[in-house]
Amino acid sequence: MTLAERLASTAVEDRLAAIAALGETPTPPTDAELDALADCLGHARKVVQRRAAETFAALAARGVAVGAVLDRALGAAELRARWGAAYALALAGDPPPAVVPVLIEALGVDDGDVRWAAADVLRGLPTRAALVPRLCTLVTVGNPAQRKMALYCLRDLDARTAAVEVAVTGGLADPEPNVRLAAMASLARLALDRAGAAVRLTGALAGETETLRRAAAAALGALGVRDAAVVAALRAAAASPDAALRRAATRALAQLGDG
Repeated sequence: MTLAERLASTAVEDRLAAIAALGETPTPPTDAELDALADCLGHARKVVQRRAAETFAALAARGVAVGAVLDRALGAAELRARWGAAYALALAGDPPPAVVPVLIEALGVDDGDVRWAAADVLRGLPTRAALVPRLCTLVTVGNPAQRKMALYCLRDLDARTAAVEVAVTGGLADPEPNVRLAAMASLARLALDRAGAAVRLTGALAGETETLRRAAAAALGALGVRDAAVVAALRAAAASPDAALRRAATRALAQLGDG
């Protein structure tokens, strides 16, 4: 059985062994072997995807021309394969702009590991500043997971502009609780109008669920605006029957110098 055939094995352990063998072989891989390795990028098992991506990166570091086969994989029918190609390109160095649509799409999948990995790649792109308008749009038009992840990406990019503030503030009214949680965390870091953000987060402290109230308390502590209304709301929350909310409010008061 050839190495290319072993790379297409239905047995996961056989396929992993073939990937390892390809990475260790001193001779340049054949086109058939590279194509078979690219097929591994869409495998149902994450370990196969990851090892294939890492092997592409190792081959690239050795001077093997892997760009063409990975570019083709970026156009695969299945998102899983496109994501694998984008991840491999990121590991291999500065990925081309063609990875961005794939990464944006990956922010909306059900698999949290993939979402956060895609966010990590986006945050590391050399053109990440150009992503900010696209992420702002995604906060409005994406699916719930994309909206949430776009907010966290904006937060982690430390993107402080008026347009970002509008997008993040809008997220506070999102119908999905997880998006609102992300908006609170992001607003605490990115708000330009800190006083206005304090008013909004104080309002969120009276939210409909304990989880949202705890997030609002934590965000107020991180925001750092100490005024009478904020302190009064946090003191009331610190007397809540919910122990987790009491802890969050107490920590926030301590951050504001009122502990």
